[in-house]
Amino acid sequence: MARLIITHQGTVIKEYDLSKEKVTVGRKPSNDIVLDDPTVSGTHAAFLHMQHTYVEDMNSTNGIKLNGKQISKRQLNHGDLVLIGQHEFKFIDDAVQDFESTVVIAPPVKETKEAKKAAKASVVIAKGAKAGESIALNKPYTKLGSSSQVAVIARRGESYYLMPMTGGAKGDSPKLNGKQIGAESMVLGDGDVIEVASTELKFTIEE
Repeated sequence: MARLIITHQGTVIKEYDLSKEKVTVGRKPSNDIVLDDPTVSGTHAAFLHMQHTYVEDMNSTNGIKLNGKQISKRQLNHGDLVLIGQHEFKFIDDAVQDFESTVVIAPPVKETKEAKKAAKASVVIAKGAKAGESIALNKPYTKLGSSSQVAVIARRGESYYLMPMTGGAKGDSPKLNGKQIGAESMVLGDGDVIEVASTELKFTIEE
């Protein structure tokens, strides 16, 4: 299930499940999500939920922003923040959200023969509370970080991507080889160094 968490001035005001293919947002009462906000147009934006979820500006006066950037239509990834008027919509994909939230790395789980065979990469904690530990990336998504700053390594076929979920105390994103990765997913290569929540990890492709 995909859903939206709607906040206004830092306060959560509503949670909305994306169970329809099209969910409209605006000031008019005919919208699925009605916002009492003078900066929002009558029908301001729409969330399109099909195989993937998209957000689209419906020719609004003030536009919409995705992770701080003005956009007209864009596919959403888990953790994306959409600004509509003075309201912030956080996109949650429960398939990705199903992680441990209080540990640096989710604890190891018993691997099946299939999972062991599929594991072709790992991360080694180089600096941090669990330095020296190695985690096999044998799941579609592996969470790194803590509640203050989170990133996810996603396995797509034979490739691995680093995806930012939340920023740190100053709103900064995780780093890849010393550079903040911003809102876009970054493909990982053997030897890449990831920094998230004061922990440094090395990405390794297994032979």
